[in-house]
Amino acid sequence: MGLTMDEELRAYLDSMTARMNDQHERLLNRLTGIERDFLLVGDALVSGRRWLDLEARVTKLEDGKP
Repeated sequence: MGLTMDEELRAYLDSMTARMNDQHERLLNRLTGIERDFLLVGDALVSGRRWLDLEARVTKLEDGKP
């Protein structure tokens, strides 16, 4: 006994939904990785700016400037 049209449609929709969910999960995982990379870059930039500011202050103190 074969599947009815409704059962065939349901099976097709279920398989399409599963594939879309898999693709969405991969996309979200990739976006999460990219977001993490940007946060690390942002942290590195902030640290770099702070280090440069600290170096400038030390140089001023070494030169006797207020």
